[in-house]
Amino acid sequence: MGSKAAVAVFTDADPKKAFRNIEVIDYAKSKHLAEMALGVALRETGLSALDLAVWPDSGSVCAASLPEFEIICSRKLARYRPSELTEWISRLAGGRDAYAVFMHSVEDWGAFAVWSGDHLLRSLSVNPDSGIIEDVGERLPFEVPFWEGEHSVRDEASYGLPFHPIDFGNEALREFFGFILEGREDETCFDPEEVEIPEFRATLQV
Repeated sequence: MGSKAAVAVFTDADPKKAFRNIEVIDYAKSKHLAEMALGVALRETGLSALDLAVWPDSGSVCAASLPEFEIICSRKLARYRPSELTEWISRLAGGRDAYAVFMHSVEDWGAFAVWSGDHLLRSLSVNPDSGIIEDVGERLPFEVPFWEGEHSVRDEASYGLPFHPIDFGNEALREFFGFILEGREDETCFDPEEVEIPEFRATLQV
């Protein structure tokens, strides 16, 4: 399947803790969050493992409302320019910080963004064909090794970037949320196959 993700977390706490307390999900609030995200009536269809939930089927959304966190996963998040999501993120975050990671291995595209309230602090979106699609704000510490060539693309002199966007996207997942979809796990990572998120589908096709 490769790495595909479109996931955002809203919180005033450390976003890495969001998926560590997933057993305390409020299902009614999760459904409301999902309906706010898609703008249509939804029905719950069960639970989805996190490695699949971060890229749910079209017409579906995975969402979880927790005491200090809200999590939303939807393909509608997957924008080449994350800055375009600012108004949408602001409405759902309700004044909280927001962290989002997007990637699609077939397109060799990766992106992430961080908001504080309704203000976009950092957004980066890259693929080898277009190069840097969006680059807003100051680079975060976890980005530096990529830009300094520590994750260089070997044997691909014509590659349009100094690193693979999918490697970068997985590192963003690790940095913000504490898991990866592919690559080298470390002691900070949990297994996304062991975490389940409620999934909701539109009652009418969207």
